[in-house]
Amino acid sequence: MLALAAANVFGAVAFAGVYAAGSRLRDAPAVFIAAVLLAFVGVTALWVYVEQWSRALEVIRRIGRGVIALLMVLIGLPMVVLMPLFWLESQLPPEAVPALHLGSVMALLLVSLALVVATNIAGALVATGLGILRRWRAGRGP
Repeated sequence: MLALAAANVFGAVAFAGVYAAGSRLRDAPAVFIAAVLLAFVGVTALWVYVEQWSRALEVIRRIGRGVIALLMVLIGLPMVVLMPLFWLESQLPPEAVPALHLGSVMALLLVSLALVVATNIAGALVATGLGILRRWRAGRGP
């Protein structure tokens, strides 16, 4: 379960990095779209790879592990990112607060978490497809 949560955190950081870098690309939206798609496929593949470690477990336990890992990231990552920024905002003088770019950080966090949820859904569909394919091949026999 922690490995799935770590894969989700990696995905959130990757998506935030792609979006932050994409904000600097004014003339090449195709590069940004390609980077987002590449990150999406990569994070989904990582999620499926990590999820396959628990292949021996029953289906309900695997679903539960995935949901709990996703909830850990959806609840924990905003706390880890935003709480220090809000504390720092309360410590700074009012004229220094705009330098924190809280709106941009919250937008990056929201977009990256939405994409992590999408990769979890895509990963669950891929893992389901792999399981069905594996059972179908085993049923056909040699």
